[in-house]
Amino acid sequence: MKVTQQKLPHSQLGLEIEVEADRSKQAYEKLVRDYSKSARIPGFRPGKAPRHMVIQFFGRERIRAATLDEVLDTSLKAAIEQESIQALGNFQIRDTEALLGRFQPGEPFSFSASVDIQPEVALHQYQGLTVRYKEVASDPNQVDETFEKYRQERADLVPVEGRPSAPADVAFIDFSGFRADDSTEIPGAKDQNFKLELVPGRFIPGFVEGIIGMEIDEERTLQLQFPEDYPQSELAGVAARFEVALKDLKQRELPELDDNFAQDISEYQTLQELREHLAQQNRERAEEQTANNRETALIEALIAHATVDLPETLVRREVQFLAEQSASNLQQQGIDPNQIFTKDNIPRILESLRGEAETRLKRTLCLAQVAKLENIIVSEEQVATRVQELLTQVKDVTAEAMTEYAREELLTQQILEWLTEHSTVEVMDPEAEDPSDDVQGLPEPEEMEPMEPKALAPEDPETVTPEDPKSDDMQSLPEPEETEPTAEPSSLEPRPTDEPE
Repeated sequence: MKVTQQKLPHSQLGLEIEVEADRSKQAYEKLVRDYSKSARIPGFRPGKAPRHMVIQFFGRERIRAATLDEVLDTSLKAAIEQESIQALGNFQIRDTEALLGRFQPGEPFSFSASVDIQPEVALHQYQGLTVRYKEVASDPNQVDETFEKYRQERADLVPVEGRPSAPADVAFIDFSGFRADDSTEIPGAKDQNFKLELVPGRFIPGFVEGIIGMEIDEERTLQLQFPEDYPQSELAGVAARFEVALKDLKQRELPELDDNFAQDISEYQTLQELREHLAQQNRERAEEQTANNRETALIEALIAHATVDLPETLVRREVQFLAEQSASNLQQQGIDPNQIFTKDNIPRILESLRGEAETRLKRTLCLAQVAKLENIIVSEEQVATRVQELLTQVKDVTAEAMTEYAREELLTQQILEWLTEHSTVEVMDPEAEDPSDDVQGLPEPEEMEPMEPKALAPEDPETVTPEDPKSDDMQSLPEPEETEPTAEPSSLEPRPTDEPE
């Protein structure tokens, strides 16, 4: 079979394939025989009907079209195998309608196809790079901020006596909302014994502010207006009247910051031990962030001096992996991924992940090219040692996945060390803006759907009070997150090849 190759943009390979007459004739005859065996033609047992009746029963054009599909599929596979093409996927056949119009079984013909192949990586410079990165300093105030956060979460709600409501109190209210123009009820804007933390600005303008200063059992009428940019368009800019009754009022009583507090929220016996532990955690995180900034800057400089024409197959796979990873992360946080990955949102989310997917692929391919050019490898002894270390940290991971992760991790580490030794790496001026701060992630849930009128506004995750301040979930401080081996799709090896359908 004669095959002519032509390089196309986006790491595609064009193929012009000439099909011999015998191949199409044999495919046609085999299809007729197969149809004859399965045909249930009145007056004949299966497989006994004359050939011309089988063709008449199924239709000559139908058999011809099915023959063409079979010949195109088998010929493309044979051409890829014959030419030893490392195809990734995205198999496309050009002008199938025109092909069907001129195809005749038993006659030679040619067709054009294309496949995605592993991209070529051109490193225009990978030695002598000049890199500047941001150094992250440990913030000494973080420990006190952490203590304050846990004190707020461990606070008891105690009744307020002898004074009106004030900011930071927790109010329990009955309320109903009506349109100002016709006094009709606003759907959902009604509740009883609604728990509300009095933080000004958290709900529609003036709602919380109108409750501050109320006495228990006092009733008030609040004349308010929904913002012009309110997510529910039917309420945007609408003037409203809210009838509010303050049923109960409480305030937070924070626990003392002492050894008992340390024992209550952690495994440490004294506050000083806990403080030292948190300070050490913060220093380690700062050092890790600094190292990440250095590596990121180095990789960005490498990519900036490289040319990689990514095939769509790899990009689509990487986008799919990132989406699945995001859904898994949401589940681990107790969020239903279906709330984010709705039918309407999925196309937008997938498109938003393309940039990150392309960057990850370029990173992997460029690093792999450096390893290839400089013959950087890891020994099996190094891999085995690292696997043993990981086994003490991670459970329920297959030996194959653990080994592959360890090999990738060690190889990446060695490549980055080589690049660092052969580049000029400097600490950035602390006042300089860090371009990595501009990272965009998945949209938050409140950006996806309009908020319910009953809530009036989304709660701020940082100020939500746990229903049960004594929950066992806070018995010990969370340790820093450990890296778990995963089957990264952006590995230094190409992914499995898709077969043409």
